[in-house]
Amino acid sequence: MFEDFNINQVNEHYLNKVMDLSEKMDVEASEDIFDARGMKLVAKGARISRVLQEKLILHKLSKPLESSIAVEGGVNMNSVVEEAQRVAETNGPTGAILRTAGQGGISPFQILKQTKFGSAMGLMLTIIERGGTAALTHSVIVSLSSVCLAKKMGLNDKDQAIVALAGLLHDIGELYIEPEYLSSKKRLLPHEWRHVIVHPRIGEMLISELENFPPEVAIAVSEHHERFNGAGYPRQKIGKNISIHGQILSVAEMMSGVFMRQDSPLERAELALKIMPGEHAHELVSAISSTLVATRQGKPKIDESISSKEMQDKVHQLSDNISTVLRLGSELMTSPNIKSPAAKKLLENAMQMTQVIKRALSSTGLDSYLHEDCALLDDLTNEDNQALQFEVSVASREIQWRIRDIARNIALQSAAFGPGEAEAFQALIQMLDEGH
Repeated sequence: MFEDFNINQVNEHYLNKVMDLSEKMDVEASEDIFDARGMKLVAKGARISRVLQEKLILHKLSKPLESSIAVEGGVNMNSVVEEAQRVAETNGPTGAILRTAGQGGISPFQILKQTKFGSAMGLMLTIIERGGTAALTHSVIVSLSSVCLAKKMGLNDKDQAIVALAGLLHDIGELYIEPEYLSSKKRLLPHEWRHVIVHPRIGEMLISELENFPPEVAIAVSEHHERFNGAGYPRQKIGKNISIHGQILSVAEMMSGVFMRQDSPLERAELALKIMPGEHAHELVSAISSTLVATRQGKPKIDESISSKEMQDKVHQLSDNISTVLRLGSELMTSPNIKSPAAKKLLENAMQMTQVIKRALSSTGLDSYLHEDCALLDDLTNEDNQALQFEVSVASREIQWRIRDIARNIALQSAAFGPGEAEAFQALIQMLDEGH
C-alpha cells in the first residue's frame, strides 16, 4: 500500500529486479551508500550483486538507493528515440497518428530528443526493457501518442515535453509492486486491486524525489489512470481537477493498449473512446477521434471464431447482470446495514455508474442482440452486419471492464467501513466482478 511506501527504505520488489539486471549488465554504486546512521554499506564503484542484497534490504538508507546506483550501457534518450523510430515504422496505428501530427512545429521525435532523464530513471527503464515484455514499447507509444495529442490540442513545446516524459515514465511505479499482482495470467479479485492502484502515486513520488523535472511531470504520472467522470484511480479526481497533462496521458495510455493489438486497432481505439461518455474531456475525445477517423483504412476485421449466437448469449448475460446489480443496489439503499453517509454515497455513486453503463448498452447497439429475431444472426457475410458485429464485440468488452471497475472501487472504499457495512456490499461486489 502507498501509505507503507518509504523511498529511503529499499523496496524488495525493485531490489530483486536490480539484482536480476546485475546478472546481465554492469550495475554499480555511483556514490558511497550509507545507512540512516551514517554507516557505509557499499563503496562507490562497487558492483551491485546478489551478495549485497541482504545488506541493502535490511537497512534504511540515508538517501534513496535509486539515486546511488547506475547501469552501464542502459537505456538513455538516444535509445528511446531509436525505439520510437522503430515503433513508428512497425506499429501501424502509432505511425498513422504521427503522420497526422507532424504538421507544423517540431516533430514528436525532436521533442523526445530534447528531453533528458537521470541515471535513476535510466536504470528503471533498462529494467523495463530487459523484462522480456513489450513494456518499453508500450511506454514509448504512450509518450509519442501524448505528444501527438498535445500538438492536436495546440499545447506548446514545453507542455509537449512534459507529456513526452510523463508518458515514458508513467508505469515506473509498477516496478515496486509484487509481480504476481501484475501478471496477465492472474485475474485479480476486487480486494487485491489495492496492490496495483498505488503505482501511479509511487511513480509520482519517485519522479518528485529523484529527478529535477517540472512538477507537472510527476502530477501527470499520478493521474494517468484518472477519468474525467471520477471513475478512475487512485484519487477519483473529477473533471478539471485532473491536469491537462494528466488528461492527455490518460487517453494516450488507453490508446496504447489498443494500438498493440493486431486486429483493427484504430477502429477499436475510436470505439473505446466513445463507449462511456464523460470518461474523458469532450475536447480530447474530439481531437483524437478526428485523427483516428482520418487515419483509418478499410473495414474492421471480424473475429470469426465468435459466432453471432455466442455473442447474443454473452450480451444477454451482460444485460441480466446489470439488471441484477441495479436490483441489489436498490435493496441495499433501504438496508439497515448501510448507515454511514460515506457508505450511502459510495452506493449511490456505484448505482449512478451502473445506470450509465446500462445506457451505454443501448447507445452502442448491444441491445440489438437481445432480440431473438436479431438480423445479425441471419447473415454474417453481409458487410454491414459484420461491421455492427465488430462494434458490438468491442463495446461488450469495454463495458465488461467498466463493470469490474465499479466492483474494484466498492471493494477498496468499503474496506474502510465497519464490519456490518463492509459485509453488506459483498454480494454486490461479487455480482459486479463475476456476473458477466
